[in-house]
Amino acid sequence: MSKHATVDFARGDRYAVRGLLERIRAHRLARNWSQSEMAARAGMSRATYQNFEVGFGNPTLENLMRILGILGFSENITELVPEVETVETLEMAARPRRQRARAKPLPEARR
Repeated sequence: MSKHATVDFARGDRYAVRGLLERIRAHRLARNWSQSEMAARAGMSRATYQNFEVGFGNPTLENLMRILGILGFSENITELVPEVETVETLEMAARPRRQRARAKPLPEARR
């Protein structure tokens, strides 16, 4: 695999990305902003923003977060990935609890 290998998205992933980009575009249009204005607000060129909005190129997470922040959605980003809930299984409950190892006394020569 090359250093700059691309990820081959599954069909469902492509639909999810396309849906996200369509929503971003709809929110931009609802604010009556051109792509040039949105790009200026995000600190990127119009061409870079245009490529982002139509799904070309490889946008950085930083640019995505900047765009979501401009639209007022960056605070909701953590809702995409729920927190891990640990479910105690019978196997885990039967296992003895691990105890912290005690510090070994230093040899006389190192004191």
